[in-house]
Amino acid sequence: MKKLSLIFMSLFCLNAQELKEFNGFASPESVYVDQDNVYVTNLGKNAHSSKKDQDGFILKLDKNGKVLAKINNLDAPKGLSIVNNILYVTDIDTLKGFDLSTYQQVLNLHIQDAILLDDLVAKGGNSLFISDAGNGNIYKINLAKQSYEHFVHIDSKKYGGGPNGLLCKNNRLVVITFDPNYKKQGAILSIDTETKQIQTISNIRGFMEGIAQDERNNLLISEWNAKTEGSVYVISPREKITKVKIRPIKGCADIFYSNKTLWIPAKEENKLLKLKMD
Repeated sequence: MKKLSLIFMSLFCLNAQELKEFNGFASPESVYVDQDNVYVTNLGKNAHSSKKDQDGFILKLDKNGKVLAKINNLDAPKGLSIVNNILYVTDIDTLKGFDLSTYQQVLNLHIQDAILLDDLVAKGGNSLFISDAGNGNIYKINLAKQSYEHFVHIDSKKYGGGPNGLLCKNNRLVVITFDPNYKKQGAILSIDTETKQIQTISNIRGFMEGIAQDERNNLLISEWNAKTEGSVYVISPREKITKVKIRPIKGCADIFYSNKTLWIPAKEENKLLKLKMD
């Protein structure tokens, strides 16, 4: 079985054209990019992923790294998505929404049994999926009704951890599992959003964090390592694995890809990396 953490020395390295590094963050966790702007969640100076200390915040930047706005008084914000000009963010056990015209909070949806809400992804203009690596659940949000339902449970023993990174492809939800205790290596799953059938779609296993997709339908996977060797891999539809040529990243967190540009929060370095791809 292929293991991301073990094979990088033998992989062909994919060249990158240009790397820029932006400072001024406090444990950046996730990044979301629209046509003009970049949004980055920050756990805060205390860097607690589950403590309600109102130390967290979201920064809005232009694509050259200039700070344009800041949303304060969050606890431990993580996953991000934008639907109909509302910025949605997971915050421990609550989904919050902010009107990007005013930056005023317009949604505060507490999810009763949530432990550690993580990534979120939009499906169409009225639904969100949210992962909870803490309890193994994925939730489906009805934005019109501002309500939620339990969508599916991921067996951490069977799949190497709870659901973490999410990617929505038509009627398939691609899920990366992650074990925060580093005892089991996570898997890449596909869930039918209609039947809820779960399939393992790759033999690749590892300590994976974020997931994105490029123009060629390659999956981009960030490999978490808080100390030295975090990186990003490209997995082709035929499972050819390529390591992106970039320096080691301390805390390679929840990535985002758009217009041949890869955005990488370096959580343990308090940086955001902008990588132009070939």
